[in-house]
Amino acid sequence: MIIVLNHFTLSPVGSGSAGAVLANRLSADPNTKVLVLEAGGDDQQSDGHMLKVPMAWPMLVGTQYDWKYPMKRQKHATRSIVNQAFPMATGKVLGGSSQTNANVYVRGNRKDYNGWAQGGCEGWSYAEVLPYFMRSEHKTDTSHVDKEYHNTTGSLMVSESQDDEFIKFVLRLGKEMGLPETDYNGKSQEGFSRVQSTINNGERFSTAAAFLWPAITRPNLHVLTHALVTKVRVILRKHKAVGVEFHHNGELKEVYVKKEVILSAGAIGSPKILLLSGIGPKDHLKTHGINLVKDLPVGNNLHDHMSLYVPFRSKKVFNTMDKVKSVLTLLQYITMKTGKLSECLQGIGFLSTKTSEPDYPDVQFHISNFVVDEVALNFTNEVTNFAEYFNQMTQKDKVGFTFWAVLARPKSRGTLRLNSSDVMDYPIIDPNYLSNKLDVETYIRGIRFLQKIPKTEAGKEIGAELILRPLPMCTKDNTYDTDDYWECFLRHFAYTVYHPVGTCKMGSKTDTTAVVDPQLRVKGIEGLRVVDASIIPNITTGNTHAPTVMIGEKAADMILGLKPPTPLVHL
Repeated sequence: MIIVLNHFTLSPVGSGSAGAVLANRLSADPNTKVLVLEAGGDDQQSDGHMLKVPMAWPMLVGTQYDWKYPMKRQKHATRSIVNQAFPMATGKVLGGSSQTNANVYVRGNRKDYNGWAQGGCEGWSYAEVLPYFMRSEHKTDTSHVDKEYHNTTGSLMVSESQDDEFIKFVLRLGKEMGLPETDYNGKSQEGFSRVQSTINNGERFSTAAAFLWPAITRPNLHVLTHALVTKVRVILRKHKAVGVEFHHNGELKEVYVKKEVILSAGAIGSPKILLLSGIGPKDHLKTHGINLVKDLPVGNNLHDHMSLYVPFRSKKVFNTMDKVKSVLTLLQYITMKTGKLSECLQGIGFLSTKTSEPDYPDVQFHISNFVVDEVALNFTNEVTNFAEYFNQMTQKDKVGFTFWAVLARPKSRGTLRLNSSDVMDYPIIDPNYLSNKLDVETYIRGIRFLQKIPKTEAGKEIGAELILRPLPMCTKDNTYDTDDYWECFLRHFAYTVYHPVGTCKMGSKTDTTAVVDPQLRVKGIEGLRVVDASIIPNITTGNTHAPTVMIGEKAADMILGLKPPTPLVHL
């Protein structure tokens, strides 16, 4: 039996970093009837308290709040991960991945967006997207930032890490290594900084909290949870999207829209829905017996940031995992929402490893004031080989700090494909990590930079030492610390940061590699848009949550036919 719901004006599919923004902005027009379909549950349910705790984010991987997407065995990377593949954690709850990420708020580099515009994405230059970043933001403290680049009246709370002894060490360290203190969301990105995070009064501040719940009482906004969308309904003779099919409470249902269907299901979910709907590479669809609606490169251009865990021991104690997990720390958080559980990271660094590209970092550093122990390293219950290697070191070296080296602008590209035509099957996710040798070369330059830390005056004062020990399978003829060694090391231990993008690539109308145009309309299909990280043509320099919120803001204006704000060309 198929149950047909009443007509709505618009129907966003997904309520994550972009979907929740759309729900709020579109329903602000009382004449627009909006239905949000979310496959996950309600973040306000009784067992959702862990979602609020910033430091608890690794514990959410593999839970009911995670899609638990498996990854295809990698050919060039993750060789010391079980099955040579890392689970692709993605939020499955109101608020999406803004409920399960590490809360880091990074807009990206101005050259990212200027590159989009130069590549045919008209209207997406830095000057044109900056007003949308600022529209959302509510910066709670502007004492350490470029004030003209920030807003203090938006909906999304953005705070900074505590101004403590460790962050002072980090900022001093950066200056000694040629990286100034900077506001990475301001004029210049390269340098070391306090972390700007979507945390408010010690609690995670998701897009559900910022945008969805404040609008939930509007009579024209309807939100349906546990609604798994499986197909976009398209009238073939018109090539027009008119609604979606979805599963809800064990029943197959349909909803029809008067204006548009908007896919905001993320870089994994949105391309999967399009493929199941017959929109994608024709040969691939034919393989699975799916009738072709439109031949488009859906699922191509998949790419993601990678991270490498680089721990340091030190004589000075800033923090330890034992303190993080202590009863006193828990009580402090429960009673006051402060302390070690109230933030995820303490510092951020951005490094341009090529002098030919000043202030266009290709390596990012996530900086923490403790050394991760066995519990955190094994948080997926899959990474046994990875954990075994590091635990042999960190169990005896519990005092120190950590740099996670992130490949900020990867060149490697992969694909997302259907496993079958069964809507319940996971797709085949193949990021093809480190398939481009340029990524390896960039990563090695980042490692060489970190090796200088113990030689700085700041590093010497605290007795900083790199903890990493030689990896037997990478050590040939007793050689160690060569570029070949580090390439081998990277191919064993670099892993995902859960930032998949690009699978419904945005491009000009003549770009044959693009799925959507600069208005985010699916090419050749009327009444269908994609609004999420999947449209990103080239990944932004830094965490992808803030850019996805911006995409939601900009798309809302497009859908409502509003004039875009004046570009901030002077900044």
